[in-house]
Amino acid sequence: MKYYFIINPESGRFANDKEGFIERIDKACRLRDIKYEIHYTDGFGKARKVAESIPDDEECILFSVGGDGNLNEIINGVVKKHMTVGVIPAGSGNDFYRTLSALGKGEHRCDLGIINDKYFINIACIGLDADIANNISVIRQKKWIPVGQRYTCSIIYSYFKYKFKELTTIFGEQSKKGEYTIVTVCNGQYYGGGHRIAPHALIDDGYFEIYMVDKMPKILIPGLLLKLKNGRHEKSKRVVRYTDKGLKIQSDIPVTCNVDGEMLTDTEFKIRIEKSAIKVYNDPQFVEEIVGNNI
Repeated sequence: MKYYFIINPESGRFANDKEGFIERIDKACRLRDIKYEIHYTDGFGKARKVAESIPDDEECILFSVGGDGNLNEIINGVVKKHMTVGVIPAGSGNDFYRTLSALGKGEHRCDLGIINDKYFINIACIGLDADIANNISVIRQKKWIPVGQRYTCSIIYSYFKYKFKELTTIFGEQSKKGEYTIVTVCNGQYYGGGHRIAPHALIDDGYFEIYMVDKMPKILIPGLLLKLKNGRHEKSKRVVRYTDKGLKIQSDIPVTCNVDGEMLTDTEFKIRIEKSAIKVYNDPQFVEEIVGNNI
């Protein structure tokens, strides 16, 4: 057995403690007598290329050290190779790991979403929540804003900039056209750094949990976001929840979908689920030895 650690050196936690992370990875692997290699990414797409370069016949686990975007790249690099991935949550959000950790130690067969030709393991969304996630890159340029406050600042920035998305959502033969505040397709339960948007989602049941909110008075949006943060959004009459294996989303103009922290822009999104598509390994003690228990 060999471990590969594919590290995004700019991810929030790792960037603040690079030497400490490497020392703890070395110590945790030596304790288990496991050979390992470390690979650093240096830009978009590099994590996928590293994952693709690892031989398919090697007995190994590929650990994503970073956030959900780094994990997404690795998954897209290995899904056709039937390799096992692991997660060392070193990003600022680490939302997929919050769902994975509830499954406990071991190797788990997890579902994957497919949006057009791209795989995702956690969440794809269009609307205000997508704009908040996408605008993190704008907030990140403001070096004076602490890492822990970036998401809150992006909420404020996105709220004032937001334009409702005119979309057609299609479930089978049923379609609806209208303006939307939120359209969120969930395999995992969390997004936005710990917001539990989909408490009923299971990553091994072959179904998405889908949440939709029509256009609403802008003055009421902060209240909805507060309910979402506190896990009370399902009680709102404005929030509609579906359970399904897929849907289509169409727009007359290009719109941007946030897919596991990465941006995908198109006029049509075909989304479906592939059951038990990837093997994901989790060892909470191993993760804690490297990251700590404050995930």
